[in-house]
Amino acid sequence: IIRRYSNLKGPGGVSRADISSSTLLTNRPTALKVSPFGKTLYAGTRNGRLLRITNPDVSFPSWADITGPGFLGSISDVEFGATENDIFVTFHNYGTTSVWYTNNGNSATPTWQNKEGDLPDLPVKAILMNPLNSNQVILGTDIGVWGTSNFNDASPTWSQSQNGMKDVQITSFDLRISDNTVLASTYGRGMFTGVFSAEDDNIDSDGDGILDNVDNCPDTANADQAD
Repeated sequence: IIRRYSNLKGPGGVSRADISSSTLLTNRPTALKVSPFGKTLYAGTRNGRLLRITNPDVSFPSWADITGPGFLGSISDVEFGATENDIFVTFHNYGTTSVWYTNNGNSATPTWQNKEGDLPDLPVKAILMNPLNSNQVILGTDIGVWGTSNFNDASPTWSQSQNGMKDVQITSFDLRISDNTVLASTYGRGMFTGVFSAEDDNIDSDGDGILDNVDNCPDTANADQAD
C-alpha cells in the first residue's frame, strides 16, 4: 500500500489517503522517489517493478509500468540526474544486475542501460550522480562506497571510494545542493560526508588502485587506506 499524508504542519489534523489502488502494484514498495521536476512519484517494488505515478496528489492518479526488461530482484533506490529523463535504479540482491540507467525515463517505454560494468556481485543500496559532472557516479553497497568516473561509457569501471569508511554497509545518500556535500548513512557506523567537485578525477597518481578524488593519501600508495 502507498499512502499520501497531507496537512502535516497545518491546523485541523493530518489527513491520509491510499493511492495504491492500481493493479500494477503487485508487491510491496521498497523504494519511493518524488521527482524534483514535477508532480510524479516513482515506486520500486520488491519484485523488481518500477511504477510511475503521475499527479499522486489527486484522487485518481495515472499509473504506468516502466520496468526494464532486465530488472530482476528488489529495487533499493530510484534517483534522478540532471533532468527527469535521467533516472538511476539500483537493486540489492546477489546474482543480478544491480545498476541501471535511462536517459529517456519520461517516455512511455524507457530504454534501460546496464551500467554494472566491472562492479563485483554485491547488493547496491543507493546511487548518486555528481551534479557537477555526469560522468561521476557513486554507489552505496554492502561493503562501502564505490565510484566511477566513466559512467557514460557502455561498461563503467568501478572502484572502492571509502575515504576512511572501510567496508561498512551504506544505507542511503543525501545531497546538500548548496555546496554539493554528500551525506552517507551507514549501518552501525554513523554518517560520513564528502564533497563533489567538477574535476575529472579518473586519476590514480600513486598507483594503489584508489582514484585521487577518494584517496586519503593520493601521493602515497596505501591500497588499504590505512593512515
